Amino acid sequence: MSLLQATNISKVYGSKRGIEHKAIDNISLSIEKGEFVGVMGPSGSGKTTLLNMLSTIDRLSAGTLTINGEEITRLPKGKLAKFRRREMGFIFQDFNLLDTLTIAENIMLPLTLDGWKVKDMENKLAHVANQLSIDTILRNRSFEVSGGQMQRAAIARAIIHEPAIIFADEPTGNLDSKASRQVMEALAHLNREKEATTLMVSHDPFAASFCERILFIKDGKIFNQLNKGDNRQTFFQEILNVQSMLGGDNDDLQTVRV
Repeated sequence: MSLLQATNISKVYGSKRGIEHKAIDNISLSIEKGEFVGVMGPSGSGKTTLLNMLSTIDRLSAGTLTINGEEITRLPKGKLAKFRRREMGFIFQDFNLLDTLTIAENIMLPLTLDGWKVKDMENKLAHVANQLSIDTILRNRSFEVSGGQMQRAAIARAIIHEPAIIFADEPTGNLDSKASRQVMEALAHLNREKEATTLMVSHDPFAASFCERILFIKDGKIFNQLNKGDNRQTFFQEILNVQSMLGGDNDDLQTVRV
């Protein structure tokens, strides 16, 4: 059984003139446990809307969504919030760390909200911080560490409660090439070693080349799909080829840096 199953999902936005815009148009997709799936497409193609729908941030206009055996579309607000907190991890482009907390406190936030005991939280913290090589910065605040370290702290926060699925929205968007590589290697390692099921939106072919499978979105529909195979360099080139077919802004085709 798929970990995530979306069936005929759509997102329609109205306008003041009464004209509807279909941001997502009748998409069906499934993600298996342990998969690392990327979503790519030109600006305005609907990729972030799709991520927001699958992660329950946006409500569906039509269709059904099942995650970890739970049909999300039927959950009332309170239960949905609890499900999101326990079953999902989120990584954002701008890190979303709280400056008033230390890195350690930021990472432990999901456990704090769920009422974990301090000792249990500290054990989990030590484990994920070691995994992501950020154990030396735990007492710092976010403005005292680098962008790459902040994003790895955000990844630690996303995985500390062992969610069923991680959603990442442009996780390398604010990082230089060295930090991008570190962050993507960390996500790929978690996926490989811990079977951390991950869905990532990116416009960066370098970041996307770490995924195992990529869905390309255009005009709210799935346009194409690529599977990695054995060679990341070949996969990277295939991503560039599909992107050039799709068109889009030059900003969507970042500098090659495999």
